[in-house]
Amino acid sequence: MGKSLQIAGFMLLWCLSFQVAAQEDEAFVLKKKISLHLHDQPVARVLEEISRQAGIDLSYDPAVIHTDQVISVDFDDQETCLALEEVLGTRYRFQVFGHQLIITLKDDGPPADGFPDTKSPGVQKISGVLTDARTRETIPFASISFLNRPFGTITNRDGAFELKIPEHYRHDTLVFSCLGYARVMALPDTLAPEAFNLAMQPVAIRLREIKVTAIDPIDILDKLADRIPENYPEESRLMTSFYREVLLQDKSYINVSEAIIQILKAPYGNLFRDDRIRFLKGRKSANVEPFKWVDFKMQGGPYYITKLDVVKTVDSFLDPNYRNFYRFEMDYAVNYVGRPTYVVLFRPEGKIDFPRYEGKLFIDQETYALVHAEFSLGKSGMKFARESLIRKKPKGFNVRPLDLDYQVTYKLHEGRWHLNTAQTSVRFRVRSRKDNINSVFHSISDLLVTSHEPTNIRRFLKDETFMPSDIFTEMIIDYDREFWGNFNTIQPNDDLKKAIKTMNQELEILQEGDLSPSQY
Repeated sequence: MGKSLQIAGFMLLWCLSFQVAAQEDEAFVLKKKISLHLHDQPVARVLEEISRQAGIDLSYDPAVIHTDQVISVDFDDQETCLALEEVLGTRYRFQVFGHQLIITLKDDGPPADGFPDTKSPGVQKISGVLTDARTRETIPFASISFLNRPFGTITNRDGAFELKIPEHYRHDTLVFSCLGYARVMALPDTLAPEAFNLAMQPVAIRLREIKVTAIDPIDILDKLADRIPENYPEESRLMTSFYREVLLQDKSYINVSEAIIQILKAPYGNLFRDDRIRFLKGRKSANVEPFKWVDFKMQGGPYYITKLDVVKTVDSFLDPNYRNFYRFEMDYAVNYVGRPTYVVLFRPEGKIDFPRYEGKLFIDQETYALVHAEFSLGKSGMKFARESLIRKKPKGFNVRPLDLDYQVTYKLHEGRWHLNTAQTSVRFRVRSRKDNINSVFHSISDLLVTSHEPTNIRRFLKDETFMPSDIFTEMIIDYDREFWGNFNTIQPNDDLKKAIKTMNQELEILQEGDLSPSQY
């Protein structure tokens, strides 16, 4: 995002159809001979050495491998697959996809889709709905995670969730939390195996004993900037994440695309190293409803959503050099997930030719870390959105941005705050008098970091890195309910579930009649 508008790029195209599928032969990589002589090293370090010698990146969910376990290995001229079995045991499947060797837990059957399936009897699945104990309303975007562990998920817009728990987390404490509610803690084994309803007690979030009227918000922002080196990771981290793009045209779902991605998170102290994103596996719907004359595509979605980490990008409203372009004021202190937190409001001030935002900053009172931000592009910035976000459109079409809203959250782990979730919501009106078209497109992108760990990886290979110009929906395959195995995801809300169900029924009709979607 930076000081210019970089959050998302869009293209309006005449209807196109494009599918790409590729899979390399894995025999060469798995049989390549390597030698290891490492003593008292964590598993993560051993895997990095295997990756280096085999000449391929290893991709895995850190939640299902004890990467911090210290081991010793000593052998010569061992095949890569046998070396991995010696390090990890025989519970894992190894499969090459592109320039990645993907490691997942085995199950009894072969993978049906060209990707390894991660279902395993050692994984416990819990699911349910979080509700307000007083009003019985569902609680959206609540956090479900393990105490002092970088692992978890969130509820969807209907308060529903599903979490797949690896065996080595079964005795840890699970925490259900959300702004405005008392935290609930439980051991996984005490929770019902079937879906359950958890009622959470609302609590007052305003902290009356903290008087904020006399606090200068600029002092708060100065401390935020000064303490970034001690509040955020100073080493690179590998984040396994779930990403979803949903597209609506006139309130009808026309596309659902999802993926497991990995983010190579650069240190916060290094402003010259960008985060890198690579694709692990994904799925998409056939069109839930057909496009009406135009095809709306978002360019660089997974790449740009990481730019919502405004602490890393030092966006304009956090940059001391740009403070004169904003007005800041204290709102009130709140109880944010059990921690006293300042809320700072900001909005553009003065008339300048520059895209500026308005919103709220939630700043932890103890550490002065930014823990949550909500912001949107003001009316004065809409002309910049039109110029910066629309990459290509059909001749004769008028495209006008209506709303651009953003949200990012961070989670505390081992004394540092880490990127946790991000969301982009963008609405555009598309008109063409000649073609009698007047539609509103609404794109919603969600990112959830499900687990993360330190890494010595410096970069991903160029041809596996997701670039700003890539179109996410053209990189993935059709929708499959069982596709994710034991990867954690955000559950679809009820409206989205209905749309996907309708899409699946239509797809079955097409397949039975041997028709392609373009013939339907």
